[in-house]
Amino acid sequence: MIAFVAETKEILHSWFRCGSAYMGNGIVEFMRECMAYTKKRVRVIFRGDSGFFSGELLDYLESVSAGYLIKVKLKNLVGLLEGQKWEAVEGHAGWEQADFTYRCGEWNRARRFVAVKKLIKIERGGLFPIPVYEYFCYVTTERFGPIEAHWSYGKRATCETWIEECKSQMNAGHLRTGEFLANAALFQCAVLAYNLLKWMALLTGGLVQQWEVKTMRLWLIRVAGKLTKGSRQLTLKLPEKFLHQEEWRAWEGMSLSVAFG
Repeated sequence: MIAFVAETKEILHSWFRCGSAYMGNGIVEFMRECMAYTKKRVRVIFRGDSGFFSGELLDYLESVSAGYLIKVKLKNLVGLLEGQKWEAVEGHAGWEQADFTYRCGEWNRARRFVAVKKLIKIERGGLFPIPVYEYFCYVTTERFGPIEAHWSYGKRATCETWIEECKSQMNAGHLRTGEFLANAALFQCAVLAYNLLKWMALLTGGLVQQWEVKTMRLWLIRVAGKLTKGSRQLTLKLPEKFLHQEEWRAWEGMSLSVAFG
């Protein structure tokens, strides 16, 4: 389980769990730990997929004045949405939106739901054409309209890129031993290494902030050079006009300040 800070791409908190654990298990305790890492004046907005659609989580987030935008998961969701009042989304042909409140069975009160539907096709064959829609529904505390909520949730797709960076490019997802605790320690080491790269990129600024881990490795770490030995010392010779010199020197300066600071 991993929580990212969307503005900086860093990992705020992470748990290493067995593969059989359900996505939402322990999410309230996980969020308590996340909130302990954040400043009290900072308002947190939790954006999560349907695996985190839980009344217990919503209760906790509301108790600490945190916002949320979570995809809804209900057995009767399509039937519920079909009974709502829909209106066309201006400027987006084939899209409609709905805004309503709903109380799930175990909840102590109703909450705001926003939904959009997209026209996929029109089936013909009977007396009347039948439109076929794809539905998207979210529960939220935020003030944006249904279509804005949908676009905002769509930004979560970027998070999948960060997960891939951490799991594959930093090898956090590669299990090396048969011991759970050993694998958990290796996982947290990979998370720390990922965050160090992101922090250095933030300090450097500019183009580096947009790079993935593999790009940083390609342009800043795997720099072509020649290591020579003479007069009892090693010398690294680099081409005078290698790419991204400014970024490379900024990273070198940070590394030296850490080593000798």
